[in-house]
Amino acid sequence: MKPTEEQVPHKATGLPVVLLALAENYRRSKAGREGGTGDFLADFRDLLAAAASTDGEARVRAVEDLRRAAHESGGRLSLDFHPRDPNIIYQVRLRPAGESWLFHHLGQVPPAARRAELAAWFREQALAAAPHPGWQPWLLALSARALAGLSVLPFERDDQPLNAELLRVSAAVLTWSDESLIRYASAVICGDSKRLQALETRLLQALRTVTGDPATTLETFRILHTPRTVLLHGPLLLDLPGGTLNFSLLRGPVAVSGTDLAAARAIRCAAPACLTVENESVFLELAKRHPDLLLVHTSFPGAATRHLLSHLPATLPCCHFGDTDPAGFDILRDLREKTKRQFQPIGMTFRPDPRAPSLTVPERKTLRRLLASPVLADVYPELQAMLAHGSKGAFEQESLGQAGLQLVAAYFLQV
Repeated sequence: MKPTEEQVPHKATGLPVVLLALAENYRRSKAGREGGTGDFLADFRDLLAAAASTDGEARVRAVEDLRRAAHESGGRLSLDFHPRDPNIIYQVRLRPAGESWLFHHLGQVPPAARRAELAAWFREQALAAAPHPGWQPWLLALSARALAGLSVLPFERDDQPLNAELLRVSAAVLTWSDESLIRYASAVICGDSKRLQALETRLLQALRTVTGDPATTLETFRILHTPRTVLLHGPLLLDLPGGTLNFSLLRGPVAVSGTDLAAARAIRCAAPACLTVENESVFLELAKRHPDLLLVHTSFPGAATRHLLSHLPATLPCCHFGDTDPAGFDILRDLREKTKRQFQPIGMTFRPDPRAPSLTVPERKTLRRLLASPVLADVYPELQAMLAHGSKGAFEQESLGQAGLQLVAAYFLQV
């Protein structure tokens, strides 16, 4: 396969393209990335292909350039000839001392010098003001890795502007204090409302290493993707410093901020039970019919929902009405694990349906993970049935229609 225009060393530099190709091959090799004590060997034909010099005048020029370079290098670059034909070059040999010669000959920075520069930069940054106790050890470890030619993720070996930006943003997030949405924080920190989200994968890797906590997210530093609110309906009272809010006086659901929940001196509930509901449409239908129940709309519970549920009376029965696909049961697991409450599932049985979509590979993986979770032992039969059928069945809450609402009513008549 011929190299593309982008892969061919640029001829406009006036430098021998075959030497530029050799330098690029070396830079990408293990020796170029990590250093080494042995010779670097490049196949002659592969090198010509990389330099787009496999035939004609280009090949003649490449051979001349290699012979000249071997002569000028003082033995640091040499050509290995075929043992049965001294006119046939079969590989190019660059000795350890040849790295510095080759790259300086081409006016480029040798890989060893680049590693040393990056290592020095990490060391310098480690000596600056540290926004977290784990900051200096992290940067010193990266300095050692850079010098050894190892991965320095989430940083890049050859993108210093990105490295400087990522380090600055990481420090700013570690010291962020106000609760803000991500786009506002991004505008303040980066001068671009979308940049923080673009850097999020690298940023989280940095923050988790610095803090030593693999569960660290931007929310840890009060930077939110969505506002911390919980949509609820029912007889709940919040005792706030300025008075008491009685939600039973409201006919419709209301979104309450996590800030108000945290400010409450007490959260009181006169409902006989709490029901969490995954889908908003079903939640709204239930709100019309069950003003006496505490209804909470949630999928995977956010911070505000978790705060509310953790402050409800320990004796209050809690149930969950959700979809019956793998994600729906995963929400039930998450509710139980994060709130330490034994949410009872309502209407969450596998319902075979020949029209249902087949399980995807990720969904099968989720099911196997759920079947290994001890908190879901009571629903193992449903999970096993879904896995055996190979489909999600009629999994949406809405597909139950009135029967689903009646299931809820029948269940709470017993409470």
